[in-house]
Amino acid sequence: MDRLGAPVLAVPGNHDIPLFDLWARLRRPYGPYSAAIGTDLEPVHRSAELLVVCVNTTRPWRHKDGEVSALQIDRVARLVAQADPAQLRVVVVHQPIAVTRAADEPNRLRGHAAALQPWAEAGADLVIGGHIHRPSVMPLHGLARPLWVVQAGTAVSSRVRDGMPNSVNLLRWGAEAAPGRCRIEQWDYQADERDFRLAKVSEVQPDRT
Repeated sequence: MDRLGAPVLAVPGNHDIPLFDLWARLRRPYGPYSAAIGTDLEPVHRSAELLVVCVNTTRPWRHKDGEVSALQIDRVARLVAQADPAQLRVVVVHQPIAVTRAADEPNRLRGHAAALQPWAEAGADLVIGGHIHRPSVMPLHGLARPLWVVQAGTAVSSRVRDGMPNSVNLLRWGAEAAPGRCRIEQWDYQADERDFRLAKVSEVQPDRT
């Protein structure tokens, strides 16, 4: 991460909480994570073109399932509602807020139904997540305004799914994309070239009406 050459925003995942060390899990569940990444579990990034609000959806008393609380839902909505019209408004969670396959439904974030409408009403553009190791870009319908869910695949771990290659998502906005559009690039790892190559491009147009 130090070699990325850019600011790092991170949220804990379920594997960042001790599984077998119950004492550490109860007393210092984020101790190793905080030592490596930092003590802010829900950082916020603001720039002229970008607002990113991170949400800690892990819970020490759960090994796998994630949850978003009413207080977290309200915090995100308040921060997003204060965004500048020029900013792309991104919410970051670990477990997915929406999935493309029925098989992934059990991994869906607890509290997602209560979060979607207030986040959309506040003006969120994207909700990005991981956890299920399956990259996708999907619109959510029936909300106050358009909202897209962007899921990441497996970046550098060997725990890939169904033979899918390692991949990372790269989001471009502002000067790096068409006016008013967010360009979402999926870069897949090519083992024979030992490098990531552009595999898929999705473009979404945030609603500013």
